[in-house]
Amino acid sequence: MLKKNILAAALVMGSALLSAHAAAQTSYFGGSVGRSKWNFDCAGANSCHTAAGSWKLFGGYDFTPNFGVEGSYVYLNEVGATASSLKATFNGRGADVAAVARTAPMNNFIGFAKLGVAFMKGEVVASVGNRAGSETHYSGQPLIGLGVMYQIDKKVAIRAEVDHRNVKVAGIAETTSGVTSFTIGLQSEF
Repeated sequence: MLKKNILAAALVMGSALLSAHAAAQTSYFGGSVGRSKWNFDCAGANSCHTAAGSWKLFGGYDFTPNFGVEGSYVYLNEVGATASSLKATFNGRGADVAAVARTAPMNNFIGFAKLGVAFMKGEVVASVGNRAGSETHYSGQPLIGLGVMYQIDKKVAIRAEVDHRNVKVAGIAETTSGVTSFTIGLQSEF
């Protein structure tokens, strides 16, 4: 009789743990818009703009309430500089994958941190007078990010985040530019 009670208790506990674990697994998607700041030197430039609009689409899967994985497609709009008759513009786009750690909800706010790899396409277009040329480079670079979400309801949240990635823009050695983005958008579970 004792063995049956222990077995029944183990089954009930196992079922409860499995259902709690299954309930913790969620998928989500979303989109956000914002501004990105490129870190490149404008010394000697007549004009220079290092910040531009950006956007991203993202989706993820939470294995537990505090840990998951996320992928996104990001577009970093054009920035550039002009010096005398030389004009150069830069842009980047790509996909990234990151591990995501989250805090427990507190007053509908959830903090999160991301660490992963950004697979970016960097492009530079340069012109001198009526001569022009361009270079495109693909690279895998580290990605880090921090953010906060405000849960509107159980399935929808407003999300703001800052992330940093590098974009390789030229074939000279390891010519990369750091890009820091601030975005705000919506996230929805399904």
